[in-house]
Amino acid sequence: MLTGADTEKIRKWDHAQLSTYGIGKEHSRPEWAAIGRELVRLGFVRQTTDKFSVLELTNTGGAALKERRKITLTKPAVVPETKVHHVGEISCDEVLFDRLRQLRKQLADERDVPAYIVFSDVALRQMARNYPQTESDFARISGVGEKKLREFGEIFLGDIAAYLQTNARQIFADDSFTAPAAPPPSRGSLGDSARETLRRFRAGQGVGQIARERDVTTGTIYGHLAEGIERGEPVDLQTIFTVAELTEVAAAFNRCGFGALGPVFETLGGKIDYGRLRIFRAAKNHSSARR
Repeated sequence: MLTGADTEKIRKWDHAQLSTYGIGKEHSRPEWAAIGRELVRLGFVRQTTDKFSVLELTNTGGAALKERRKITLTKPAVVPETKVHHVGEISCDEVLFDRLRQLRKQLADERDVPAYIVFSDVALRQMARNYPQTESDFARISGVGEKKLREFGEIFLGDIAAYLQTNARQIFADDSFTAPAAPPPSRGSLGDSARETLRRFRAGQGVGQIARERDVTTGTIYGHLAEGIERGEPVDLQTIFTVAELTEVAAAFNRCGFGALGPVFETLGGKIDYGRLRIFRAAKNHSSARR
């Protein structure tokens, strides 16, 4: 049974504990470890060799504490922490990176697949650092093969171009990093999938019908047609555009150039989708190359 004197002792002990709570929180754990090692070196505390190793005051330390003696310690040198860039921590334009992540999520949701299936964070960071403007630039981004270039290239290139219309390119201090160079996709013979699309299109099927029957996006079908044009396969543009659209699209390309499609898309107010713009550009580029 506790006596009144015992209760008073407990009250005073609790008060002492509370009055010291939080003292020293301005120092980190490594700093306190350095202080402990310095106190051991100076002989104010010692490390026990019992089953549980702890620090305890020596007689010298106890006397210094009792006399409130000032103790001078050597301040340990602070070594700045070296920033290690992991592959997913590439320095980049963070605003553009967030914008590309939103675009990736939209595309992934449309396809009902995880976001990483469209592009990894590494690929998006490389885009937000290197600002690719052409298909050749885009093909050098990690994870971009011919299929992804065909399906997503124009969409991402257009978004990056639109971003650069109102935002300046950033220059990074650690420009020793370069995205791994990958060769642009092969421009050899037309693949079987693209050839099947061309066969159906020439048989009179529309782009939407082909996409539904083949269970792919319309962007993929437009990509097949553009690929065929680039390899010399004839495609009548008037089966894809009206005469008025052809005139308007030609004027937009003449104004913006035949590089990225984003400026052309914006100039046309979004009335002509990227797939058809890519077909027009492929036809004009192929025509110019033959001259």
